Amino acid sequence: MKLLISTAALILSASIAMAAEATTRVAVEGLTCPSCGYIVATAMKRVESLEILEFIEGDAENGLYVLRYDDALTDPDAIVAAVTGVGYSASLATESGS
Repeated sequence: MKLLISTAALILSASIAMAAEATTRVAVEGLTCPSCGYIVATAMKRVESLEILEFIEGDAENGLYVLRYDDALTDPDAIVAAVTGVGYSASLATESGS
């Protein structure tokens, strides 16, 4: 019986962890050189559970980061704060662009 309860608890905790995965897009401005992209990516990677899925270069010193994270560990505001904390303008992007 204890094994059954332990197995059920393990399955439940695994499904909760998978359900917490979220994606978002963050528009960043002020990317004037390749080093800027590196600085922003490094700041984002310091946010717990964050994974950069894609970077889409914009037309004038801007770009769009497509991100995946565990929403039980972080939220989009923390991601934006990480970017603005290193001196770049950042905002959550809408589906049609930024």
